[in-house]
Amino acid sequence: MYRLKSTHCLLLILLFCLCNNFAQGQIRQIGQELQRLPLIKDSVSMVNSLNRLGTLYRSRNADSCFYYGMKAKRMAINIDYKKGQTEADHVIAFALFKKGLYAQSLELLGKILPEYQQYNDIEKIVRVYLDMVEVENKGISNMTKIKSLLQKAIQTGKKLQKDSIMSDVYAAYYNRNSSLSKDSDSYYLGKSREIASRYNDERMLVFIRLGQARVLDLSGQLQRGLPLARQLLSDAQRIGNTNLQTNAFFLMTSICENNPKMALKHLYQAYAVAQKSGDKSLEIYILNNALEVANKLNDKDEIIKIYLKLEKAITADWENSKKFFGDYVRYNDIQNDNKLLSEKSAQRTLWLLVISISSALIVLTTYLFMLRLSRKAKARIESLNTVTNLQIIAMEEAKHQAVREEQQRLGQDLHDGLSSSIAAIKHQLEALFMDTNDVALKNKLSGLQADTENAYAAARNKSHEWFSAADNQQEQSFEKQIKLLTDSSLPDSRYDKDIHIDNSSLIGVDMDTRIALLRIIQEAITNIIKHARAKNVGILIYEEEDSLILTINDDGIGLDEKRSGNGKSTMGLQSIRRRVQSLNGQTKIHSDSKGTEITVSIPLALSLS
Repeated sequence: MYRLKSTHCLLLILLFCLCNNFAQGQIRQIGQELQRLPLIKDSVSMVNSLNRLGTLYRSRNADSCFYYGMKAKRMAINIDYKKGQTEADHVIAFALFKKGLYAQSLELLGKILPEYQQYNDIEKIVRVYLDMVEVENKGISNMTKIKSLLQKAIQTGKKLQKDSIMSDVYAAYYNRNSSLSKDSDSYYLGKSREIASRYNDERMLVFIRLGQARVLDLSGQLQRGLPLARQLLSDAQRIGNTNLQTNAFFLMTSICENNPKMALKHLYQAYAVAQKSGDKSLEIYILNNALEVANKLNDKDEIIKIYLKLEKAITADWENSKKFFGDYVRYNDIQNDNKLLSEKSAQRTLWLLVISISSALIVLTTYLFMLRLSRKAKARIESLNTVTNLQIIAMEEAKHQAVREEQQRLGQDLHDGLSSSIAAIKHQLEALFMDTNDVALKNKLSGLQADTENAYAAARNKSHEWFSAADNQQEQSFEKQIKLLTDSSLPDSRYDKDIHIDNSSLIGVDMDTRIALLRIIQEAITNIIKHARAKNVGILIYEEEDSLILTINDDGIGLDEKRSGNGKSTMGLQSIRRRVQSLNGQTKIHSDSKGTEITVSIPLALSLS
């Protein structure tokens, strides 16, 4: 079904509407702030201006949001402006969320919440609670925690004099709490509407009416729902809110369930709006929905057109993500610089205090401190590399899967279409050759037969070549991804690696199983780095009796026998077992003082795509 499910539609509305506090006149505000920026001489004012720019870009462009947050963070660190650092971290946390780094975003929001509480900045505290709700909902969707956060936001917001943000809070509580009674629904929705009306917040008023139109659609009242959706689209266009326009088009697509052509038209209109906003992830989401509608229509021309747009959007999103990961690395460098500056200051104070007691004691203390700092920095860098590599691997795998499927489809079309047509022409030429007695005509027909035979062979060979090339590319890509993971985590200067991958055993294995294998390898490598003290690491993938076998071994100190005997493995081993069980496979772990070997067996019949 191409129809958007109700939960997905509501989630999309919340994601693009609730985070947009400055939709109306936002471009104008950004322009004014950018004009003031070169005229600012005071460093504190400069940090505040950069943070305002990052906040204005929250709902428009995650990269710009991250850029101004980083710039403000660096300057605030240099002048030791604590509140400016907190506000910059808030801007950065939201950019991380928009880029899909949910755990990192949630960790940073948890760090800045007590800082805002210390400054008694009520509105910022409420905003942090709302941001946490969005991250929790997009990440692990812990509804109990989401409700608790929203209840805290409601209680905290009662202290506000200017309570415009509470319209968002009440709307969020209404949408996130499906267990509310009808009276409670009316109360929270009414509170949201009352506050939005008081502050003339057209964005929220349109958002509330979008929710009402969605309810009409779900209850089958199309005659009332469609005119309301059209009016909402007109209102969204009038106030210049692209996010509301996109959601209005999605609502109209959902209403046009029984009219695929009209639904596809609305999705194309939503895609045009998304292109103007520069949100590549939204473009990809819309195109995937459009592809479902085109498949329902069985319109090959539309399918090919959408595939080309989708490939272009995915490529652009991938290039954008690579740049963002580089920025994220630089952000962590800023964080480390901040900690180093604080720690150097503490070292100087400690030096003055301890030097009068014993010079030997200060040398020892400094040495231990630097050793601990080095280990922490190394652990952070390894964690960052692991997260980044897994993100890159997942994107690469999805890209190769799409290319492989398209190449095989083209090969099939070439084999079934062009080859069959050439074969039919060849048979007709043979019949003409047999039926005619004209020697000159026979010579010409003989030449045509030879050319047709060559064309038939070329088309058939090319279709077979595309089929086999697609499989070979996939296996080569998978091997490269494993080597990328191991090379970054297990440097050659410290580990001897022995990696063997039987490419024939991976033919036909689907993408989900491949990504699961990569994550199993990542978990095992993490255990080796943290606990094994190994020098040699081996990874082997092969096929045995209709099963895919993965073995990972090391020559480290082995696992803790007491813990293993009680069945309480480390979290990493538990994660490996869960992943293998989800693939209906088996896990065997053998460990002693000479090292550890993990053997994973996955039935091939269940992993074939």
